Amino acid sequence: MEKTRILIADDLGDDEAMDELRRGLEGRAVIAYRRDMGREELLSEIPSYDVLVVRSRTEVDKELIDRAKSLKLVVTATHGSDHVDHRYLDRKGIGFRRVAEQSNAVAELVIGLIVCLARKIPLADKLSKNGAWKKDELIGIEIQGKAIGVVGFGKIGQLVAEKASALGMRVLIHETNLTREKEEKAKALGGEFVPLDRLLKLSDFVTLHLPKTEETSKMIGREQFDMMKDGAFLVNAARGDIVDEEALLENLEKGKLGGAALDVYSVQPPFDKERLRRVVSDGRVVATQHIGGQTREARRGTIKALRKLLEEFLSSKDPSPP
Repeated sequence: MEKTRILIADDLGDDEAMDELRRGLEGRAVIAYRRDMGREELLSEIPSYDVLVVRSRTEVDKELIDRAKSLKLVVTATHGSDHVDHRYLDRKGIGFRRVAEQSNAVAELVIGLIVCLARKIPLADKLSKNGAWKKDELIGIEIQGKAIGVVGFGKIGQLVAEKASALGMRVLIHETNLTREKEEKAKALGGEFVPLDRLLKLSDFVTLHLPKTEETSKMIGREQFDMMKDGAFLVNAARGDIVDEEALLENLEKGKLGGAALDVYSVQPPFDKERLRRVVSDGRVVATQHIGGQTREARRGTIKALRKLLEEFLSSKDPSPP
């Protein structure tokens, strides 16, 4: 019986877990682990493979899918999937799955960014490294008792709300796809579901946890910034396109916002566009490098979940949805 050919085209980050994955699939699959495969190389080699595994760096678009003559399954080892044309995959009869154990890692980063903003930690670090002792410029705020607005109440949003509640924050939630499970989760946290405009008006910190879609593109723009409290903070560890970055810059420069923390950008890395360079270099912005899921635990957990999914696929050719 011919072995299934699996191509992993991006770096999954944990060699020990990858070795375990290989051993677990030995005898049933041939695995090519190419870490950082270039576009042209991928287009050239994809016809030979039955399964493709990617991260957000790799675009799985119509051009690539049309080249994939043997492809039966595409897996993205990420929460977001806007880099994959899953509608076209469905039209072609190719399966699509997501495996990601990054929710807690992202949620912890968000809480860390909130604390950085509240206590001006990046500025304190910069001043100290430059030999400047300016305590009077470093008066921050406490997050206990402050209102956090969680926009999007999926797995990550729920974890952020849970951690924020444990720190004594008032939790406001905006969610368009309400379920009984989400309602029960919010109730357990003492969270309150509110319309987006009310959330923006009441929140001291607004944190975004939405996928990239046509509906969410630039959904936080000038109108929404106008609704926010003076001195409020914005945190975005979801997708850069959700925020109108030009409007963000305007509201930082005119002092409407107290600051922002960004882990994602409309263009990554964000150094080639003047607007983004100005956002990143603003002293009120904490800028990280899409590191939400970049923990050892998250990477290892994701590879374990990938192994389980691939084992199901090899056994039944129809892995259960995540």
